[in-house]
Amino acid sequence: MNKIKIRNANLNDINDIVQLIIDSWNETYRGIISQAYLDDMKKNKTKLIKIMANEFNQKKIFVAIYNNEIIGFSEFVFSNELSPDLNIDCELCRLYIKKNYQRLGIGSKLYENIINTFKKAHKIKMGIWCIKNNIPAISFYEKKGARKIKETNFTLFGDNKIYEMVALTFNL
Repeated sequence: MNKIKIRNANLNDINDIVQLIIDSWNETYRGIISQAYLDDMKKNKTKLIKIMANEFNQKKIFVAIYNNEIIGFSEFVFSNELSPDLNIDCELCRLYIKKNYQRLGIGSKLYENIINTFKKAHKIKMGIWCIKNNIPAISFYEKKGARKIKETNFTLFGDNKIYEMVALTFNL
């Protein structure tokens, strides 16, 4: 996996990134998130692409490339505007790796790029929210030094079920 390249995403990557989001949610959250919501993600791919394209300049995105294919990505912001109630100055919004490339160090490589980017911007505390049942993600972040600081309930747009979220923070 030495030939993994991490680079800034561009608008041409959005279709592949959205497909990775849809696939990841369907693999990771099957049995946790309602199946109707997961099915709607597939049906609404074009809408999700438009939303991500509209938000593209508001967030920073790195992609992990292997054999000219996007196999992972991370999305983050240089503020706490998405989570003003957390004592943070930057936030990791998403870090997804294609299932068949997980546990090969790609997530760690993306994570290290994010941390280095935040440190260069003189950020000191990063936050991330995870669905409480996503134990592999929470374990990954805890191994990187995160600690849980808060739990809350939330609903997804178009889904009336209540889910639990966990906020984690990292000192940079």
